[in-house]
Amino acid sequence: MTEATGVVRDADVPAGAGRTGWWDRGARLVAAVRARGWWDDRTVALGTLLFGLVLLGLGVASAEAPWVPDVVADRVGLWHVVLLVVASTALVVKRRHPVAVLLVTASCAMLDALLGGSVATLVALFDALYTAALLTRETVRRRIVVAVVVLVVLSPVVALALGAPGREAVLMLLQSVAVFGTPLWWAHDVRRRDELAALESDRAAAEGRRAEAERQRADAERAAAELARAHADDLARIADLDRESAVREERARTARDLHDVVAGHVSAVAIRAEAALAGPPDPDADREALRAVRAGTLDALAELRSMIVVLRGRPDAVTAPAGLDRLEDLLRAARAAGQRVVVDGPVPAGLAAATDHAAFRIVQEALTNAAKHAPHATTHLVLDAGADALDVTVSNATDGSSVTPPLHGGTGLLTMRERAEALGGTLDAGERDGTWTVRAHLPAVVG
Repeated sequence: MTEATGVVRDADVPAGAGRTGWWDRGARLVAAVRARGWWDDRTVALGTLLFGLVLLGLGVASAEAPWVPDVVADRVGLWHVVLLVVASTALVVKRRHPVAVLLVTASCAMLDALLGGSVATLVALFDALYTAALLTRETVRRRIVVAVVVLVVLSPVVALALGAPGREAVLMLLQSVAVFGTPLWWAHDVRRRDELAALESDRAAAEGRRAEAERQRADAERAAAELARAHADDLARIADLDRESAVREERARTARDLHDVVAGHVSAVAIRAEAALAGPPDPDADREALRAVRAGTLDALAELRSMIVVLRGRPDAVTAPAGLDRLEDLLRAARAAGQRVVVDGPVPAGLAAATDHAAFRIVQEALTNAAKHAPHATTHLVLDAGADALDVTVSNATDGSSVTPPLHGGTGLLTMRERAEALGGTLDAGERDGTWTVRAHLPAVVG
């Protein structure tokens, strides 16, 4: 685009213009001048001034107007120069104050026209009008266009009113359109191109932001997928740890059951055999003792076989765990071994399987413990079933020579306490006033 002072902008080359020849050389020259910092508003103002002075020196000016006084007419050339200098000087600040510069240059051009007119001042007005139409707001541009239209229309009308022939009026109309309409059209075209360029830039920036958002979304999806895989791995590890923990707990539970069952039967066998050996020979009593020993041994072997089947992964081949429904068998075996056991109260039924099994094992271990450490004392058993708990109490008097061990003194007592605590209950054992008492509190008795 060529500005009023002949400035060529490479971005403003008209559509269809070739990129070779004088236009291309001029564009490269202007670009080189701008790159070196030689081209600014001061340079444009100085160039306009020099160009106007050359035109005035060549006599490119209108004839003197008849209404100009003789005093002014004698020095009309000097007045043309003064008005050109004022208009060119105002162009130095045209980008900072485009409207003010336009008013100054328009005033200089009007005074210059009253003196007869010159092309030099119109060049300055052309540049100021282009700059104002390019840089001002929409409302200001609209007012400038209205003023230019009014001026272009009134110029030939005034000329006709002053008696100018129609040919001169038409010529004045064409000149006014060329002088005042060209910079407006030029500024409009440049502004439209700049807006399109800004729109393309915004569109490219939006595409870049969209691409960046897509990239971030893809990164987020990859991170989420990695997090999901890590979470799945953690769940798998937790499941493995749970299985290992379950295996360890099952092994510990099996060890307790094995101790309770086998140790109880073996202890009963040992006590019965010792009682038979301690007395005088009696064929009937000895055979009864042997039958009790055989029954206890077979029960121990059956329980041991059940535990082995569980460890081999065949729980379906194992009968249901012992509960209080087998309490009579346990009491019968204990009494056959010479132990005196008294059950105070009824035996509850309908208990939860875990509570039923734990109660049976605690009673079995407590009777074995009493037979081992107080074989001549009477053992009392109380099973008190409440609304939400079962209290098991096993007590026996201690003899002077054999004292029942304290709570933490044996594996049997530790096993009983672990069984009670596994159900959320408690177990206490101790001696008071010559009586050893084991008391267990087991919750969840309703099956």
